[in-house]
Amino acid sequence: MRIAFISIHGYVDPVPKLGLTDTGGQVVYVIEMAKHLAKLGINIDIFTRLFEGRRRIEYVSKKVRIVRIPCGPDMFLRKEELYPYLDEYSENLIRFIANESLRYDIIHSHYWDAGYVALKLKEKLNVPIAHTSHSLGLIKRLFLGELGKKVDYRFDIRINIEKKILAEADLIVSASPAEQEYVSRLYGINRKFEVVPPGVDTKYLSPENVTNIRLPEKYIFTTGRFEWTKGFDLLVRAFPYVVMEHNDVYLIIGGGSLKPTHIEKQVREEIWRIAREGKVEKNIIQTGRIPNENLPTYYAKSALTVLPSRYDLFGMVAIEALACGRPVVVSKYAGVHRIIGRYGLIADPFDEEDLASKILWLLDNPEKANKMGIEGREFVEKNMSWEALAKKLLSIYRSFLESEG
Repeated sequence: MRIAFISIHGYVDPVPKLGLTDTGGQVVYVIEMAKHLAKLGINIDIFTRLFEGRRRIEYVSKKVRIVRIPCGPDMFLRKEELYPYLDEYSENLIRFIANESLRYDIIHSHYWDAGYVALKLKEKLNVPIAHTSHSLGLIKRLFLGELGKKVDYRFDIRINIEKKILAEADLIVSASPAEQEYVSRLYGINRKFEVVPPGVDTKYLSPENVTNIRLPEKYIFTTGRFEWTKGFDLLVRAFPYVVMEHNDVYLIIGGGSLKPTHIEKQVREEIWRIAREGKVEKNIIQTGRIPNENLPTYYAKSALTVLPSRYDLFGMVAIEALACGRPVVVSKYAGVHRIIGRYGLIADPFDEEDLASKILWLLDNPEKANKMGIEGREFVEKNMSWEALAKKLLSIYRSFLESEG
């Protein structure tokens, strides 16, 4: 079986440099799922965008290669800037497939830009397509509210294309247990969704995999791309309530790009403004991008990790924290809250006192918090490994192909 993954935006590399612009959970999902499908005997081509003189073809493993297809200017473009070049991308990708005489059993697109291209390929190549949204425009616009007007997110274009993809894709594979409900309620599309959440590398993300780096004795941790959706500013608004009870606790905010976008700069400025207003700037550390080898240490040595998202279709940070044996406080607007169970607490990030109270409960009950983290690690090892999830996705592919005859 040969599968094509399409994931156009961001820096798609064999070892993703997390925290770079548009390079987060989706890129990890694509790379890790491809690697583990390959271990099951599947050949995978990952199609992404060529820019800045990067290598045209790069191998992740013997059966997985990244193929970079050009479109638009030879420079990095944020995902919101790619739409005018997607037709060019489609034409160049179709030409590459024809020139290489490639045949795919399924084309699996990731995010709406890739879904747009996949529909073009379906029309030209007569190949069934699977689609994973990773994020949905209608929900993002809803939860961002006025903040959504600070950046041109191309919501109108995006939402219209998402409706077409969600209606016409042969197979919908969701990373979130909440997506089917959202799509039914907001998009008016009722169909079956297969749920395959992101997994984790439990050897890498482990309480045993710590490095000797200097960190505060007591701190709360959060990390991710610097976008308004991630809710870092909401967490900083709640933090003074925490410091009132624990004046020795720090908040470490990881993540960020080596070349910060306008959005990242806006978010960072707002974080410092709120911190100064709440008189907690001395207790807040913004690390910038954390090297991959150090990330498990930041999780494992924390008192707890917070996922304060305004909106997250899933929210991988929570699962990564559990893998490292730490309890979590998770936004009720992140899809992952549905599987957190007894390993963390759910909060409304728009309610400063509610978010702070959940953080304080874990700080005030360290023995119970540690127990939650230990049990969370056991849950992740059993249910969230990439090996198990790749087997589930392969089973979904095979069942679909058998049903199509």
